[in-house]
Amino acid sequence: MERSNGLLQKQPSDAEMAAYRETLRRLLTDAFGGDLTWWYVADRAGSTLICSDDEYDVIKHRHFEIREKSVVLIECISELKRNAARSFAATASREVSSLGALMNILRQFHRFATQLKKRHAGRETLTIKDEHDVHDLLHALLLMHFLDVRPEESAPSFAGASPRLDFLLKEEQIVVEVKKTRESLTERGLCDELLADIARYQKHPNCKILVCFIYDPETRITNVSGLVSDLESTPSAMPVHVFIGPQH
Repeated sequence: MERSNGLLQKQPSDAEMAAYRETLRRLLTDAFGGDLTWWYVADRAGSTLICSDDEYDVIKHRHFEIREKSVVLIECISELKRNAARSFAATASREVSSLGALMNILRQFHRFATQLKKRHAGRETLTIKDEHDVHDLLHALLLMHFLDVRPEESAPSFAGASPRLDFLLKEEQIVVEVKKTRESLTERGLCDELLADIARYQKHPNCKILVCFIYDPETRITNVSGLVSDLESTPSAMPVHVFIGPQH
């Protein structure tokens, strides 16, 4: 648009017009990719000025072409804004759907773990004794709902350490951090660990949402609301969601 306004203030030469048309072509093909519809419209714009031979004024015709192409360019800008809005809405919808599915898994995790204990004829089963057991069960559940589940994904170095994400849902760009309460881990210690995770995971390029799952079957956490509030209100470049289960 700046180029158009500048050319309208002068008598553009053949070279300037050729450069203007080429710039416009590249701009629109970059903006719309393989869809050349807008470029075809812009290319034809300004070619319909009707005048007799003795009335033909090359500068007048070039100014007319520039103005017509500017009208098309304004419409292209509006189309790009509409496309961006549709894309944002679709992405937001997918994020809500994926996050909802994940939170439902976490809500049902304790029921699933409890049901595993009820094997036919007393057969062996997996009993959750520590955080590793929670990881294994949750991994299986995540694979039922998400295609690309990456356990122990490397995270950027933080304070001299190179931590690993518990789970990365790659397509959804959601990171799941898993904790299990234990006698040797205080609420303050648990909170500090997760605060450190929140700080370091912000640097991961695929972490757009962080979900912290705290499994507390022995109800060691006395102030669930306070812990959730402290973690979710921590200043962060990404949304942080905390779920403590089972819910009491």
